[in-house]
Amino acid sequence: MSKEEQDEEQLEGPQPKKKLNIKQLIIFAGIAVVLVGAGYIGYNKFLKKHDDTAGEPEKKVEEKVEKKEKKAHKEPKKEGHDTSAILPLEPFVVNLVDAGRYMKITVQIEIPDKKMEAAMKEKLPILRDAILILLSSKTLESISGPDGKLMLKDEMLARVNQALGEDLITNVYFTDFVVQ
Repeated sequence: MSKEEQDEEQLEGPQPKKKLNIKQLIIFAGIAVVLVGAGYIGYNKFLKKHDDTAGEPEKKVEEKVEKKEKKAHKEPKKEGHDTSAILPLEPFVVNLVDAGRYMKITVQIEIPDKKMEAAMKEKLPILRDAILILLSSKTLESISGPDGKLMLKDEMLARVNQALGEDLITNVYFTDFVVQ
């Protein structure tokens, strides 16, 4: 070192280490707590698979379907006073979860009163959306066989009524069902 550099160091003296005051320490601790909390919530909400709650929505749908079936068996239809109407929907063509598989299905819905037919036609986009989302979440295995089709029918009925906010649809009929 040259003499000038040594003189400058002696004049300035040793550099004191900066200490954090209490306010800064509290602020840094608060930021750390918020970041850790946000990371935990983000992990649980987006990355962690909820195996224990995965079946809950399906259980709720199954419970609603069972209640509807019980209600349908309790209320016998009056002969000659059937005012129900059946509305045909345009065919649905969707990709299944299985790669390279698709389904074409034509559905008709039954409403309890012919007077509701005009109001239901206005709600067809809501119905189609609910059905499309349900169908595109299915695999070939889940819809194969009579039991799979009946279960799909029950799920469709529950989802459509849930999308409408009330039980306006009394039954769902498949008039065309093709899987390739």
